[in-house]
Amino acid sequence: MTNFRTLVDFVVSRYTQLLSTSELSFYRLFCELDADSQRLYVRLLSRKGVPSSAGALFREGKLSYQEINKLPGAVDSLCSAGLLIRNPPLQDRALLALFTKAELFAAGPVGLSKSLKRMELEEALLASSTEWREQLMAEEGLLALQGAEYFQTFKLCFFGNLNQDLTDYVLRDLGLYRYESYTLDRHQLPFQSREQIEQYLLYYDCLEQAEEVLANGASEILDLASQLPIGLPGDLTLARRVDRLRLKLARQLERLDQLEAAERLYRDCGQPPARERRARIAVKRDNLELALCLCREILDSPLNEAERCFAERFGYRIAKRMGTTQNWANPQPCQPQLEVFTLPQSPERVEIQTASELASREEGICHYVENSLFNGVLGLYIWDILFASIPGAFYNPFQIAPSDFRTPHFYMSRHAQFEQRLKELSPSALKRRVMETYRKKLGIANPLVAWEALSLELLELALDRIPVEHWRSLFQRLLGDITHHRNGLPDLILFPDKGGYELVEVKGPGDRLQQNQQRWLTFFAAQNIPHRVIHVELL
Repeated sequence: MTNFRTLVDFVVSRYTQLLSTSELSFYRLFCELDADSQRLYVRLLSRKGVPSSAGALFREGKLSYQEINKLPGAVDSLCSAGLLIRNPPLQDRALLALFTKAELFAAGPVGLSKSLKRMELEEALLASSTEWREQLMAEEGLLALQGAEYFQTFKLCFFGNLNQDLTDYVLRDLGLYRYESYTLDRHQLPFQSREQIEQYLLYYDCLEQAEEVLANGASEILDLASQLPIGLPGDLTLARRVDRLRLKLARQLERLDQLEAAERLYRDCGQPPARERRARIAVKRDNLELALCLCREILDSPLNEAERCFAERFGYRIAKRMGTTQNWANPQPCQPQLEVFTLPQSPERVEIQTASELASREEGICHYVENSLFNGVLGLYIWDILFASIPGAFYNPFQIAPSDFRTPHFYMSRHAQFEQRLKELSPSALKRRVMETYRKKLGIANPLVAWEALSLELLELALDRIPVEHWRSLFQRLLGDITHHRNGLPDLILFPDKGGYELVEVKGPGDRLQQNQQRWLTFFAAQNIPHRVIHVELL
């Protein structure tokens, strides 16, 4: 209950002007309840219940909470306040969903086969007389929760999405997460108008419908696509989310061979892989010229490295079919140094086995790091910039990352700070800042830092052995597209006793390099960063 009050109080204190009369009435009504009634309401609000047109349904006799001293009185209080409705009019299917299979058999007519499955049993009851309904309703009271739609607005304003819930508070209270302290300036809040809130609520309503709609035909998909919010100037977060849903709808249309409809949706998307999918559709429709034109458009202004690499490869293949390869280079994948290790069968992961083998063969120390080392050092080096006060970046005190962290705007919004920090980069400055931040912030959540994977020994070795020029180029690449580049890094880092370091990608039997790993290896080759790939064969 305390967490709930903190959430709604926070929203009212900052968004009063944007909340509707009904939402403010809901807030005041809740605040006027006694403690037991508040606890019960929050409990029910946190549970799923059985969906119905009357609200989420619960069986009164099944309610049992140790922290609520007078449960019947709390139920009566919530009914009087209009936050619960006792025994609302219900459709038969909603009523059936509230009871167990054994209870339905007990209430049903004599002679029902005990071998009936749940769905078959429900159909049999619906086809029979309504005596079962009267029996079920007579056994105990049913409760329909009211006001949940108002809480959706409070959740949206607090979390910036409807995917999080009060569990985030519980994790903090249990000590599982510690959050950074950052400025929450009222003038920099993400929501600046009621229209903006309504568009976000519409988006989440469409998102909720999407799973069912995607399993149906093209007409329902197109109908949902037409309902998507149009967005507001400057709201890049909403535009990104809507584009992501639009891409999903378009991809399903593509699978249903509705290529023209899919192409129209992709055309409205401003993020990858919309142009890639349009190029592929153009080839399917034998419009090679359009496909080639789209590849040129991508190469003129790629939105990320993966899109550029696609355009290079796909464009060359199309040009080859058209006999116009003179204007297209044939992209050649990087050929990294390759070695084969033969290791015994073991319950250990092949990466761990390989690390031990490398340390033994090469006489050195080998750590399993995968994506944790370079991301972690970057996160420690730019910690203050990551949590800087940027308009719209922070919704509440419990964010692991700013809201734009996984977008191209993360770098652009902090461009000057990042450039200055990279300009200051030197061996001593890097080590001093990273180690100071490590000691000061240990255990506080950061989207780039996996504390359990960053030992002091590993940090000391990495900061001492890796040249600052390599750190600079690694940081620049990570910051350039943090969403895609924070993955695909090599599994191991080797520190030979003779000095230096080497990155090692390990591939077990049947495993092969992924495209993002190929791109990293190409980058390492261009930057003269020592690396190799080890294929493991098991005895």
